[in-house]
Amino acid sequence: MKSLFIKSMVYSLFLLLFVSCKKDETKVVASTGTAPVLTSSQNNLVLTVANSAQPATVLNWTASSFGYNAGVSYTVQLDSAGKNFAKPVEIALAQVLTKTFTVVELNTILVQMGFKPDVAGKLEIRIKASIGDAYAPAYSGITPVVVTPYQVIKLTPVLYVIGAYSNWSGATAVTIASVKDDQQYEGYINLPDASNEFKFTSAPDFNHINYGTLSPGTFIAGSGDNLKVAGAGYYLLKADTKGLTWTATKTVWAVIGDATGSWDNETPMTYDAANKVWTVTKVLSAGELKFRANGNYTINFGDNKPADGHLKYGGDNIPVAAAGNYKITLNLSVPGSYTYTIIKQ
Repeated sequence: MKSLFIKSMVYSLFLLLFVSCKKDETKVVASTGTAPVLTSSQNNLVLTVANSAQPATVLNWTASSFGYNAGVSYTVQLDSAGKNFAKPVEIALAQVLTKTFTVVELNTILVQMGFKPDVAGKLEIRIKASIGDAYAPAYSGITPVVVTPYQVIKLTPVLYVIGAYSNWSGATAVTIASVKDDQQYEGYINLPDASNEFKFTSAPDFNHINYGTLSPGTFIAGSGDNLKVAGAGYYLLKADTKGLTWTATKTVWAVIGDATGSWDNETPMTYDAANKVWTVTKVLSAGELKFRANGNYTINFGDNKPADGHLKYGGDNIPVAAAGNYKITLNLSVPGSYTYTIIKQ
């Protein structure tokens, strides 16, 4: 009996050991993934709005293996050169091995990343392969791409200023814009006559919403007299379609700063009606300048760093790197997109 018991115990231990070994043999642990190999059909791109629906570049990569019977997911990562993919833009693509970027898709991403329109920038692309958060991903090598994005024109609500200056035609009427789409409109207009009358309209005609006035500084939709401005000049127009108020502020522009000679004395600019810009040609020193209206800083423009030619109310001083004779141009003719140039002659 004792011998039978011992044999039974030995058999059970042997069976348990066999089962344990069998389990160990069938257990599979994921290994470090192999790096995908990435290729791009284009490595130097100039994007244009005319080709926005066309392919910009096609990415292809080889499959990554983690030695594990599970699907590998892939992500395209994009970053500016030199940023080391610290905070890349990521596009998850599941288990596919290719990605086609259209011109408009890539341009939108580049604008969001801060690439400047019409300026060649250095983009870096890589592929991340992963089988889950529990395992370290594998990365392809970095593919550099030189790419020039185009300016994205943001459509904003506008009001047309139709009046005597435009022969009461919407075709030649100036617009004012609500850049934040908050019913607050503004824009600049040159009114050449001693007495000026106009109306705000929602379209370039009188067949839609028209705004007239019943009392100074206010307007009303659908009726009312013409709005009136006395005196020729270059005006900042503002309209509030929620509060139903409007203002017209006459402006005369100048540049001022140590680059122009002194922060105490401004240099007047001249309005060019044909080109709808203010200009002055002047010898500048290395230094800084700003644009201001009416001899004070109530209305002034600068350009926040890095300077890109687009003006901001109350923005930073605009740098002039080297002394020389410059033509300075102030363009306020596009509502909501005010620009300037400083070009050495």
